[in-house]
Amino acid sequence: EINSLLALYASTKGNQWTISWNLSTSHPCAEWNGVTCCTTETVCHVVALQLTANNLVGPLPSSIGDLTMLEALDLSLNALTGSIPSTMGNLSMLKTLDLSWNVLTGPIPSTVGNLSMLQALDLSVNALMGSIPSSIGDLSMLQYLELYSNDLTGSIPSSIGDLSMLQSLDLNSNGLMGSIPSSVDHLSRLQSLQLYSNDLTGSIPSTIGDLSMLRDLYLYSNILTRSIPSSIGDLSMLQSLYLYSNGLMGPIPSTMGNLSMLQYLYLFSNGLTGSVPSTIRGCSQMEYFEVSSNYLSMSIPEALPS
Repeated sequence: EINSLLALYASTKGNQWTISWNLSTSHPCAEWNGVTCCTTETVCHVVALQLTANNLVGPLPSSIGDLTMLEALDLSLNALTGSIPSTMGNLSMLKTLDLSWNVLTGPIPSTVGNLSMLQALDLSVNALMGSIPSSIGDLSMLQYLELYSNDLTGSIPSSIGDLSMLQSLDLNSNGLMGSIPSSVDHLSRLQSLQLYSNDLTGSIPSTIGDLSMLRDLYLYSNILTRSIPSSIGDLSMLQSLYLYSNGLMGPIPSTMGNLSMLQYLYLFSNGLTGSVPSTIRGCSQMEYFEVSSNYLSMSIPEALPS
């Protein structure tokens, strides 16, 4: 495991790190910044490697996959380049993987699906390309999936619906296409769904109302069409609903009045018709309400912000 750490040091210009390592020490686990070990009477294993914002510059070595007892890997806010090694899939004990805010390119390796203990995966704000691998649906313990601000394309895999423990899904600001998979209705623990600023088409799934824990729904700046499903009124925990800058048509469903926790409602720049339903007064916590640039009768029910 020491050799794997030394390979990372060499590959990412360790002598220029903000806090470097003393390579001559005989106690690296105790003295090397960001390295946490679990020591028994007979063996010492690296269980955490956390070098966030430490000026790591260069590619990740494939030998990173030899740290097989690693439970937490955080190399965010650096200048890592190149692709994510497929050997990352060897880290079967990993619970947290954060490579966000780097300059990583290439695809997300399908071997990421081997990380069966993973609870949080953050690869956001890089330059990753290609499609989201369907193997990501094998991460049955995953609670947080952050892939936003990359160059990902293709469709959202239906296997995303297999992530039954997921609480937050953020895929915003990519080039994702196709429809929102209906399998998202299986994500019964989901609290935040952020798919904005992509090229998603089709309709908002009618089963969206099954996400009873959802608090934030951000689908703006896509190419979504058809009507807003009436089932959206079943999202009793919803606080933020951003559907603006799409091609949504038809009336604002009267069931939106059931959203008593809603604070932010943005529906502007669509093709909505009819009038603002009087039932919207049921949104008693509303702070911001914007429906301009539609084809609506613009009378605003009393007790709503103008």
